[in-house]
Amino acid sequence: MRILAIAGLTTLTLGLGAHAATAEPPGETAKDRPLAHHVPAKFAAGGDYWTPERMRAAQPLTAPADTADATTEKATPYAIGNQVNIAPTPRTFPAAVPFGPSVAEQQTWNAGGLIAKTAGKVFGTGGNGNDFVASGTVVTSADGDVIVTVGHALIDNEGRWSSNLVFVPAYKNGTAPYGKFVARTSFIWSGYYKDGAHQPPLDFGMLVVKPVNGKTPLQAVGGQGIRFNSRAEGTSNLLLGYPNNGNGGKTLQYCGGKSVTPAYGMKYALVCDMGGGSSGGPWFQDFDKRTGSGHVISAHALRNSTTSYGAYFGPEALKTFRAAEAA
Repeated sequence: MRILAIAGLTTLTLGLGAHAATAEPPGETAKDRPLAHHVPAKFAAGGDYWTPERMRAAQPLTAPADTADATTEKATPYAIGNQVNIAPTPRTFPAAVPFGPSVAEQQTWNAGGLIAKTAGKVFGTGGNGNDFVASGTVVTSADGDVIVTVGHALIDNEGRWSSNLVFVPAYKNGTAPYGKFVARTSFIWSGYYKDGAHQPPLDFGMLVVKPVNGKTPLQAVGGQGIRFNSRAEGTSNLLLGYPNNGNGGKTLQYCGGKSVTPAYGMKYALVCDMGGGSSGGPWFQDFDKRTGSGHVISAHALRNSTTSYGAYFGPEALKTFRAAEAA
C-alpha cells in the first residue's frame, strides 16, 4: 500500500504497526463497515513498558513528501445523515477564557476545565520498531472506554496495525496522573484505504481501552461530547493536541478561531501551526469556556504550512463509534 500524495501536506504522527500482528488490511474483502483489530495480549503494552523516559522519547512520524494538488480532492467523499449529539459527561472544573476570536499560533492550555483531563496522548510502537506519539480524547460512550483519535495512528500505509497502544489522559511532561489505559481493540473505517491508497477524508479512529484500577477513562476523568453529521458551517472552532513543535510535546496546546475553506476532501480547516504529535487531537464545536467541555466533531489529521484539516464525522464515523461502543 502507499500513502496518497497530497501537495505540501504531511500526515502527522503516523502510527506504524511495529510488532503488531498483521490483520487483514482494508481492501476488496473489507468494505463499507467498521474494521476492528483485537490487540493480542502479547502486543498490548502495560505501564511497565511506557516509562516516563520512554514516553518523553517517543517521536512523531511524518508521511513521505507529497506531490498531488489539493484541488483534486474537492469532491465530497462522505454521506450526510441526521445530526447526532452525544452530550459531555463533565466533572466540574472552572475554566478561564484563554482564547479570543482567532488564535492561529498555538498556545499552552492553562485554563483547566474538563478538557485538561480528557485530552491526552496516544502512545504506540510503529512498523519500523520505533515508538511514536499521537493525541486523543475521552468521549462519552456507553461503557466509558472509547478514545477518539485518527486512523493513521492505528494502522500504517502497509496495513500493519500499531502495537503497544496506550492512552494517557492529562499527560504532562512524562506523567500519567490518571494512569495508562491499554488498548484492547482498534477501530477504523474499512474505506480508509481505497485502491491501495490512504483516504484523508476517512482518517479517524477509535480505541477501546481497558480500565485502570477498576475505572474506565470516563469514570476517571469524564468525557467530552461528540457530534456526528454536524450541520454547522463556519462556526468557531477549537483544536487541541500535543504537538512536538509546542513545548516539545510536554503540554496540551491549542489553536482557536474561525474555520477556513477546506481542501483535500476534508470537511474542516483551521489556520493553525500545530505539528507532529497533535494528530488525533480533538476538534470542537460549541465549546463551553466555563467548563472546558464541548462536542468533538473531528480529529486533527493533516496539515500544510499554514492550515490544519480534519475529517467529517459523518455516518461512517458514527458506525465506527457505535462498533467501538459495542466491543
